[in-house]
Amino acid sequence: MKVVLVTSQLNYMPNNYSKTIEDILACSNGRITSLIEIENLDYSYIKSGLGLIYYGARNFGSQLIKNLITAKLSSKESLCQKYNVEHRMYKSINDAEAIDYLNTEGFDLLINLRTRCIYKKAALNATRLGCLNIHHGILPKYRGTMCDLNALSEGRPAGFSIHVMDKKIDNGDIIKVVEVSDSEKDYFKYLEQTREYEVKAIAELLDYVSSHNSLPVGILNKSEESIYTKTPDIKAVKDYIRKGITL
Repeated sequence: MKVVLVTSQLNYMPNNYSKTIEDILACSNGRITSLIEIENLDYSYIKSGLGLIYYGARNFGSQLIKNLITAKLSSKESLCQKYNVEHRMYKSINDAEAIDYLNTEGFDLLINLRTRCIYKKAALNATRLGCLNIHHGILPKYRGTMCDLNALSEGRPAGFSIHVMDKKIDNGDIIKVVEVSDSEKDYFKYLEQTREYEVKAIAELLDYVSSHNSLPVGILNKSEESIYTKTPDIKAVKDYIRKGITL
């Protein structure tokens, strides 16, 4: 069984998501054979980080700046070396070089972890069992970006959904839904809590695929009422802080 992970070079997660990636690799029993990082370093994020700090989102802003610095100095390649996993970097999963690599390696499964890539047909069809995404919202109702932050601000259960990827964003059959918290007000403490749940869910998924040679049967990703959220602007950041969310 050959599984490839795809993640971003830079994000706002604690430790730039490296600890989660390491825990996933550690429990994969050699089934994850490759990690692809999508190049997205942009120094304009320094300005964004300083702006977030100024408007009260100190953890968010400082973490973004810190991750930008550490991502430039060292990628997740060292983790790959530690766990004997091949490491690749591409500007997009849809680049011809990335598609050629996926097709040549004959992967059974691709798991997308915190990228903003919209996968096109060639990438979606490049692995035997398809592509899965970890969506950080409770599907099928809550779609878009930063659904978990919005849920916590409203006192609703926040968590993530593992779903099959297709041409539409946050679409495809739902494999698993995991609730993490409905009461945490510190968003970065919530993100730390999420790590354990994510690692456990992915480990269970890999065990299932390895044993059954197929994906678990999913449920239809449809809802009579879909709510879409997006990355907050400054006004939204202020609203979250007024609601008692620590950012």
